[in-house]
Amino acid sequence: MSTPEIRFEGFTDDWEQRKVSEVAEVITGGTPSTRVEEYWTPKEIPWLSSGEVHKKYIFQTDEMISKEGYENSSAKMINENSVLIALAGQGKTRGTVAINRIPLATNQSIAAMSFNNQMYPDFVFSNLENRYDELRAASSGDGSRGGLNKRIVGNVILPYPSIEEQKQIGDYFTNLNNLITLHQRKCESLQHLKSALLHKIFVSK
Repeated sequence: MSTPEIRFEGFTDDWEQRKVSEVAEVITGGTPSTRVEEYWTPKEIPWLSSGEVHKKYIFQTDEMISKEGYENSSAKMINENSVLIALAGQGKTRGTVAINRIPLATNQSIAAMSFNNQMYPDFVFSNLENRYDELRAASSGDGSRGGLNKRIVGNVILPYPSIEEQKQIGDYFTNLNNLITLHQRKCESLQHLKSALLHKIFVSK
């Protein structure tokens, strides 16, 4: 890719390309032993499992680990606004990306891309979100039980426009995703209202 079909006004330079490994540190996590209660209580550090990447924007996690659990596992702290990719998982999880809005630790089935100041995380997230099929095809193994790994993730090629253009694109798609989520919630609320009314009107006591 040298130039996209559409551009924001004021941007005309060709796009370059970079490997993820050239612009980010790729970090994988770990899971404290579930046999040691002290590793999971008290709840002190947000800990993300690969099944949660479907949230897309991570503001909280379903589980937390203790500081002792963190220190006695291969879990690592991930800076906020890193791009996360599921390396493995059931169903459609593998190859799904998310972006964390809080510092957190992850399990070993997630790779976190912590970018330098040459890349805008929301831009990268938007790009990789659109490359799900490509990322799954890059998985090692037979395609059904294979998985991604740090080497594969590090070799992924990213488009590399100026940081100013990255910010324009990244923020545009983030705002669009927020709008989609808002309308989905409104739709779900209306569906619940419809179900309740149908039940009260058509179901006799």
